[in-house]
Amino acid sequence: MSSLAERFLDAVVAPLRPALAAVPELSERLAAMVEAGRDAWPGLSLDPALFVTFIAARLPADRDPVAALGAARAADLYLTCACAQGDAIALSAFDRRYMTEVERGLARMNVSASQVDEVKQLVRQKLFVGAQGGTGKIVDYSGRGDLRRWVRSIAVRTCLNELRRHKRLVPDSDNRMFERMSSGDDDPELAYMKERYRNEFRSAFASALTLLTDRQQALLRYHHVDGLNIDEIGAIYRVHRVTAYRWLEKARDALVKQVQKLLSAQLKVERREFESILRLIRSQLHLSLVRHLGDVGGDGDAGGDGGGAGS
Repeated sequence: MSSLAERFLDAVVAPLRPALAAVPELSERLAAMVEAGRDAWPGLSLDPALFVTFIAARLPADRDPVAALGAARAADLYLTCACAQGDAIALSAFDRRYMTEVERGLARMNVSASQVDEVKQLVRQKLFVGAQGGTGKIVDYSGRGDLRRWVRSIAVRTCLNELRRHKRLVPDSDNRMFERMSSGDDDPELAYMKERYRNEFRSAFASALTLLTDRQQALLRYHHVDGLNIDEIGAIYRVHRVTAYRWLEKARDALVKQVQKLLSAQLKVERREFESILRLIRSQLHLSLVRHLGDVGGDGDAGGDGGGAGS
């Protein structure tokens, strides 16, 4: 067995070693991953033994290790490994290639250009500067999900965290949805009613989300929070893009119907006014989902854990 394979197996958690040690031509597979990384990032010089150790440490203990090794994104891991070492060339390459994902992730969040720049700085600090001199979150990237998606997800969560922490510029979602219903012709009583619907909607929306299936919530989070398109969602679940689109639309419809059902039990308004509320729910669905599903605590591989292709 080559020293590369030995270094790799030494770094793997003990329960996974027997299965990986039995992999035919393990050394060749690891060498191919090193070459894939070098080909993707020719300007980087990374010790192969260090790289395979980095890969080994990120294999999940609760999955088939051979399949996990085969699915690992060598090029993305090569760059993140170099970044974790503080390599200046790698950090510069990461900034050029991936920091645009911050802009894409925040594009629909109604934040200013200066706030986008602020989030970029916060994402850089989070990824590359650990607390008390430790390692940044770049080492948490496992190679199971697309690195672009992962960065985009961290950007959205970082932005939401900052908005909430400073209690400023909350995304233009349900907070202002009902204010837009008011017109200059509203009488005081109607204006009051529309203002008070805000809390009912917030409660109904949160409750409706809990009534969705796990997959429906995941689909909505992938698309509205992590910014994945239909093709990317289809790749996660290993289904055709048409199926992914149908699932996403079904999840949206289920959410709207649940909100409608919950609100109709609470609000005593005329049908025409209630239909206006429902139109506003649909028009503001994205931002409300960002607000409710943007759990800032989860910076793991966004979309890295594909579910089954069941109905």
